[in-house]
Amino acid sequence: MRAAVAEVIPTVDLKVTTGLRSPNSKAQEALVSIEACGVCGTDLHILAGGSYRPDTPFVLGHEPVGRVADDYKERGIAAGQLVTMTIFEGCGQCEFCRLGDERLCPRLQSIVGVYRRWGGFAEQLRVPLAQLVPVPSGMSADVAASLVDAGTTAANAARVVAGIAPSTVLVLGGGPVGLLTAELIRRDGQQPIVVEPNHLRQSELERRGFSTSDGIRNVMDVHVDCIVDCVGVAEVVGESLNLLEAHGTLVVVGYTKSTVDFSFIARKELRIYGIRSGNRTDLETILELVGAGSIEAPPVATYELGNINQALNALRAGELQGKAVVTHEPNLTRYGTAQSIL
Repeated sequence: MRAAVAEVIPTVDLKVTTGLRSPNSKAQEALVSIEACGVCGTDLHILAGGSYRPDTPFVLGHEPVGRVADDYKERGIAAGQLVTMTIFEGCGQCEFCRLGDERLCPRLQSIVGVYRRWGGFAEQLRVPLAQLVPVPSGMSADVAASLVDAGTTAANAARVVAGIAPSTVLVLGGGPVGLLTAELIRRDGQQPIVVEPNHLRQSELERRGFSTSDGIRNVMDVHVDCIVDCVGVAEVVGESLNLLEAHGTLVVVGYTKSTVDFSFIARKELRIYGIRSGNRTDLETILELVGAGSIEAPPVATYELGNINQALNALRAGELQGKAVVTHEPNLTRYGTAQSIL
């Protein structure tokens, strides 16, 4: 089986090899032939040694899309159908698992392409049947891959914002998660302002009709009662807490490591919500909305699996306008450079 393997962690590059044995599906598991898999910032954090530390060698890729070889009538899935999947496997017994929030399970069993279970930077993977999710008819594999985690996370964040019903929303970051979050918030009737210093991403946001700013300090005169942080940059946390109105809400999507001055929170009586990906309904929702044309998917730049390290380097350098997706197709265009969000 051909795959891109992390032989050690930390590392910079993945090794593309044909020497791996194809996985055998076990009882209640499906074997999925991968057609596309999104590349995420989490992949970079793992490779840098700053996040999960899976045993190596390990195949990353937690945004996979592919086809199943068998019928799974109990899941409404036919042989050859294009599918994606929820990526968290919980214990199945705790309160969170019973509610469909396996990602919060205290006895988490695996995360596809992140923890214990190999992922989609390969020709095949196996996954529990319960995690399979059909891709809408007519949606391409690369577009679906751009939504698997980014879209699920955005749907969860937008659901939290809708429950707050703020008057003014600021979304920090116009990458795939921030872009999709802004799309969903707008669909719910709000007009978010998106902070994005990367001119390529900013132009895409403006093409879609969003109000933008190239830095959070440039909107300090705006009365904001909700900020959705999709960048995970430590310096931005203090700026966000300072900018929020009393009784405002910070929705934390990016995995920020920061020393927080809690006096801002106490004096203004602020609320903080954390977002960790989303649940099955969130994934199904974003697939349905994009499939129906209700919102746009992020721009996609594809890289053939053998060029995956080019995709990783482009993501590190901030050269992507939208989402990098690994496929078995020729490369598409790569994009320009990023700047500090401050």
